[in-house]
Amino acid sequence: MQFVRHDNSYVLRFEDGELFPDRFLEFLAAEEIRGGGFTGIGAMQWTRIAFFDIESKKYLDRQLDEQFEVLALVGNVAMHDARPVVHAHITLGRADYSVLGGHLVQGAVRPTLEVVLHTTPEPLIREIDLKYGLPTLQL
Repeated sequence: MQFVRHDNSYVLRFEDGELFPDRFLEFLAAEEIRGGGFTGIGAMQWTRIAFFDIESKKYLDRQLDEQFEVLALVGNVAMHDARPVVHAHITLGRADYSVLGGHLVQGAVRPTLEVVLHTTPEPLIREIDLKYGLPTLQL
């Protein structure tokens, strides 16, 4: 991964084979980033996405083993249990031009993923919402 910083923003380029958000979390910890929002585009060779089922209060996930265009990657960065966490949603394009998406659990970059991160001056904090059991932003 390579990056450049401009004031409170970063432009990052993830390389072939890097895992997202794993590599992104390493970067956030190293740079001591505790809050922000990001967008991205690129491609992945496989992804694991999820859908939150309200009734069961669980994520239902599926691994997809094919090459995808990342049409849109959007999310935020916050702190939970003193660690940075990434909440990301993704829209994926298939070779037949069909589209699917969901909550991004993990994906392997191929050949690149370009992300723009805008940081917040103060940390964003997530705490467990008792109704759904999800770590939600506390504002």
